[in-house]
Amino acid sequence: MKVRPVIAALMFVLCFPLFAQDAKPAGGDKPSEKPPEPKKFVKQHRMKIGAEDVAYTTTSEEIFLKDGAGKNTASFFTIAYTKDGAKADDRPVTFVFNGGPGSASVWLHFGLVGPKVIDIPSDASDPGAPPYKLRDNTSTIFRATDLVFVDPVGTGYSHALGDKKDEDFWGYDEDADSVAEFIRGYITQHNRWNSPKYILGESYGGIRSSMLVPRLQGDLGVGLNGVILISPALNMGTLPFVVAGNDLSFATHLPALAATAFYHHKLPDPWKDRATLLREVEKFAGSDYLVALFQGDHLSDAEKDKIAEQMHRYTGLSKQYILRSNLRIYAPRFIKELLRDEGKSIGLLDGRYEQDELDDAAEFPDGDPFNAKTGPIYVSLFNTYLHDELGVDMDRRYFPQSGDANQKWKRPANRRGAFSGFVDVTGALAQGTKDNEALRIFCAAGYDDLTTSYFATSYMLEHSGIDASRMTIKDYDGGHMMYLYRPSNQAVSDDIVAFINGGGKK
Repeated sequence: MKVRPVIAALMFVLCFPLFAQDAKPAGGDKPSEKPPEPKKFVKQHRMKIGAEDVAYTTTSEEIFLKDGAGKNTASFFTIAYTKDGAKADDRPVTFVFNGGPGSASVWLHFGLVGPKVIDIPSDASDPGAPPYKLRDNTSTIFRATDLVFVDPVGTGYSHALGDKKDEDFWGYDEDADSVAEFIRGYITQHNRWNSPKYILGESYGGIRSSMLVPRLQGDLGVGLNGVILISPALNMGTLPFVVAGNDLSFATHLPALAATAFYHHKLPDPWKDRATLLREVEKFAGSDYLVALFQGDHLSDAEKDKIAEQMHRYTGLSKQYILRSNLRIYAPRFIKELLRDEGKSIGLLDGRYEQDELDDAAEFPDGDPFNAKTGPIYVSLFNTYLHDELGVDMDRRYFPQSGDANQKWKRPANRRGAFSGFVDVTGALAQGTKDNEALRIFCAAGYDDLTTSYFATSYMLEHSGIDASRMTIKDYDGGHMMYLYRPSNQAVSDDIVAFINGGGKK
């Protein structure tokens, strides 16, 4: 299947809005220059969380990584929120990162986790032009844990140093190695070795989290209490990108297509509610539909017609379109097709978002309304926040995401052979729960996420071998960043707090 340029770009955009970035040099400091000193900015704050008046400290700083000879190799810029007066051994600390790959942590920072979040319309409507506003995040998971936001090399203010270049850190293994070393460096500098520790990753951050588990627990001796996954990518074979000959992707994404078609009132039949629809579609996707796809060219015309009729009921797409698609609905086409009669497309990361199209006859949309309507508000407010609230004064530009990293990302060392197949890291995550019998997993997914769909997420984790008693999987209204829908923001936050506090069993 030929992939158009806009879809090729979306293949790498697993958790953040995509917009043009100026080119930036990839290298670090010249070897002949005097080694730089890490910068650090500390400020005191207070906020009301429920009935409690909480005093806390923000530490925005660079932490340098070094090679075996003691030479600087990279500068990780991090923003940490720590509760004043808390004893380190009693207070959990959570390391937070987005994905991409090549994304800074601004999206989780300002969307779900931090003490301040963007004030964005909850109904997926256009937030308009500046000035934008922040609001106090009284449901922040800071209620239960200190927070350390991680910007991998090439994102935020983080960059290579010495002889290294940013792209030296752009790869599955290279990224996981450097982030693991950053975490080791942070807990050493801030005396948090014995604190309860969690890692929280979104989208590609699910792959990063899974690869961090053996590095932290095995290689570095850093014990973990839990892994928190938001709309995670874990097994690339279940994502709607490389689909030629890969029927699993179509089956695991059908319920999400149905959820979004229901949201936009495009289904031909009335349904009691979305939950009733989705339970039926999930059963169909894992039985009749998967069996039909497995038969390939041996499927009779009568059976094909029967399956197409069911899919029409579930997706709202015409029976003729479904038959022309050979029963395989490609999500990047679906976002153009669903509202074609209205001259609109919807978002791949969040199917609730919609916007008018210039070319109503095209196969794929020209852009993504979710990206267009959420990116500017994040970037505008975060740059202001860095300066005004955190007192950060850096002589570098803050990069929310790196398109170069996406294009140059290197595959895992054990995936370079001719028959390497899809990257699947669920085994590493599962092994981590065998090595550490106290390690627990929490996962959140959004019904309207057409990228890392909620049904695919459940499929990946429920086939991983992780003990179900130590794994919590929850689904919410909204898309890839379901927390932009206000009720889901509160629910996800409460569920993560319950998980950290020891509750939240499935």
